[in-house]
Amino acid sequence: MAILSNDDLTNLTGGLIQGAAQRRWIIKWYGFEPAMKIDGHPSITWDQVNRGRPAQDDGRRAGPRWSVAA
Repeated sequence: MAILSNDDLTNLTGGLIQGAAQRRWIIKWYGFEPAMKIDGHPSITWDQVNRGRPAQDDGRRAGPRWSVAA
């Protein structure tokens, strides 16, 4: 489990250089708050990147909405 370098983080986040911007991007796209390195950049591993965003239950149900169908 190798930690991403600052260059890898820049490539992953689409060119964002500042650590705080990279942190916000990771929270938005991967859904977790990363630990921060001493230089102010996020500390994440390739395993976390490859795992992707966890599935979230948005409250929708499969099936008809009978209150609207009537």
